[in-house]
Amino acid sequence: MFDIHSHILFGVDDGAGSFVESQAMLRAARNAGIDHIVCTPHYRGNSVNRQRIAENYQTLSAFARKQGFEMALGFEVYWENLAEIGIKNANDLCIEGTDLLLLEFSPGSLPPHWQRIIFDLQGCGIQPIIAHPERYRPIQNNIDIAVEMKDMGCLLQLSGNFAAGGLFSGSKKTALKLLESDLVDYIASDAHSVADYADYKKALALAQNY
Repeated sequence: MFDIHSHILFGVDDGAGSFVESQAMLRAARNAGIDHIVCTPHYRGNSVNRQRIAENYQTLSAFARKQGFEMALGFEVYWENLAEIGIKNANDLCIEGTDLLLLEFSPGSLPPHWQRIIFDLQGCGIQPIIAHPERYRPIQNNIDIAVEMKDMGCLLQLSGNFAAGGLFSGSKKTALKLLESDLVDYIASDAHSVADYADYKKALALAQNY
């Protein structure tokens, strides 16, 4: 099974804190049926250390492949950072070997020019994947925004921890509505720790109802 969004790469963001924790997450991923993992550390703010990411990825991917996993490196790119690096340089942040870029917005609001961001990325030959749209309040309030994203050619990715939400969880209700409306392209672990893979398995079970 293919996991397109994870924070299993150690020592680079708020995900795995050590190589040992990454190894434990690999075991949990295998138990969840995952055998192909994309490492997507946050590309947000001014604290991104590309050299450390490359070095730690080399260490983890070498180990993972010996355990029978396929691995690739990408980034979870916060939209404001695209202005910093320049849209024309965004190809460098795609999942390696693909034109796929995992794009993150703020939970509370979408930028007024979010459609222009999508168009500009597509103009550079990039296929945007919208990370966890179920968390974005504008989409929770109006599912038609997700429909518009799909109509524009975006792919939508749910994060497994929506399944941990209770009866009144906005994320869970929106995730189920997206599934019911056949708008979902990926369900990813978005794992930051071993515990997140249990939610991922629950999310897959819920998705089977749709």
